[in-house]
Amino acid sequence: MTIFDTSIVIDYLRGKESASEIMMDGNSGISITVITGYELLKGYRTGKEESTINELLNRVKIYHTDSRSMRISGSLYRELKNNGKLKNEADVLIAGIVLANNETLITADNDFSDLAAAMGQGLVLLKP
Repeated sequence: MTIFDTSIVIDYLRGKESASEIMMDGNSGISITVITGYELLKGYRTGKEESTINELLNRVKIYHTDSRSMRISGSLYRELKNNGKLKNEADVLIAGIVLANNETLITADNDFSDLAAAMGQGLVLLKP
């Protein structure tokens, strides 16, 4: 199953055609991480946006953190820190969840480019 990063979901919710095509292209449904769900819920500005986000959250599969994803995220964090390439911790947690579940992340967030080596084919980085 493909996991969509916050950047793609936000574009989808804003009605961007390219994001809609990408998200609707998956045969196995839409999935996100609990981190993306949190980022969406903390960022809405109106009651309509809240309603739209809640409707989406009711329809998607949500991947959660577990001991394996936490270990992977911790390892990724240390690797990035040692290489002087620290990233947003939410992105590191998302990457850990994706890797722990052997899934693929689709994102338009260039911050994931430094995680590309660790994620291998589990990362699809789209041009924004």
